[in-house]
Amino acid sequence: MTENSGPAIDRSIYVMPMFVNFVVSDFTVSENIYAAAGFVTLATVPGPGGEPALVHLRRERNQDILMTQGAAVRGSVSASFAAGKVDLGEVAERLRSSGAEVTGPVDTAWFTTDVTFTDRDGNTVTLTVPRMADQAAAREWASAQITGDFEVPGATPVIGNER
Repeated sequence: MTENSGPAIDRSIYVMPMFVNFVVSDFTVSENIYAAAGFVTLATVPGPGGEPALVHLRRERNQDILMTQGAAVRGSVSASFAAGKVDLGEVAERLRSSGAEVTGPVDTAWFTTDVTFTDRDGNTVTLTVPRMADQAAAREWASAQITGDFEVPGATPVIGNER
């Protein structure tokens, strides 16, 4: 499956700083579900008998999923990816049509809109976008509510529990 209605896919081979491993029962079924979320099949790696042993999916740079075939353990793996500039409502409908279990789009308390889907093997992915209209409120909320050693862009730096 190589179709994609989302952002342009970086098809270069690079050292991946992070990727997710999913065990799936059927590569073709899983590839169709992930294609509905904007992933493409970047590569299929054959095993000793020539049958696919690993399928490498990619959505955007550094958004990689490696799938192996086997007996999946439902609910054992989940991942979140920045969705980029896509219509999450359209993505949710494509996912529902592909057979995925879908929640959303839903607005979160932390100023994002998310679509979460679960493939037929119980692997869960959340696609998330910041609610741009709420960014001033998000900065104010983060500055007032969250403690840690971080900086909120456009706000007073928060270090430890100091305000």
